[in-house]
Amino acid sequence: MDDTTGGESRIDDLVTTITRRNAALREAQARMSELRGEGRAAAERVTVEVDRFGALTGLRIDPRAMRLGSEALAEAILGAAEQGLRDVRARADEVMRPLIAELAAANAQAVAGVDLGGQDLDDVLAALRDIRHDLRM
Repeated sequence: MDDTTGGESRIDDLVTTITRRNAALREAQARMSELRGEGRAAAERVTVEVDRFGALTGLRIDPRAMRLGSEALAEAILGAAEQGLRDVRARADEVMRPLIAELAAANAQAVAGVDLGGQDLDDVLAALRDIRHDLRM
């Protein structure tokens, strides 16, 4: 295999990797936009749903919770909302953990020079510029 073919192969591998990571990122973003968390308080008589930012998207109050009094009910709602926020954060961590782990591993490989076949970034960029130039001809 000549040097040109090897360079093209590495570029193809790099493009494939970037495309795959991009798809994984888009999937994670879609899942994140749909995330909801749930919190409960006052013996599960108060239930809230929050979006990924912690904003309340749902509130259910069992009629028996009305006996708590206004202050206790307000505290229960706030407590359930806080629990919902912790829940949605944990779910977000679950969504992002595999992607972050893959990117961290890729970064470690790139730093070690493994990811780019021992070439430094300038060589890869030069090869990409050459390909772009050839495509324009």
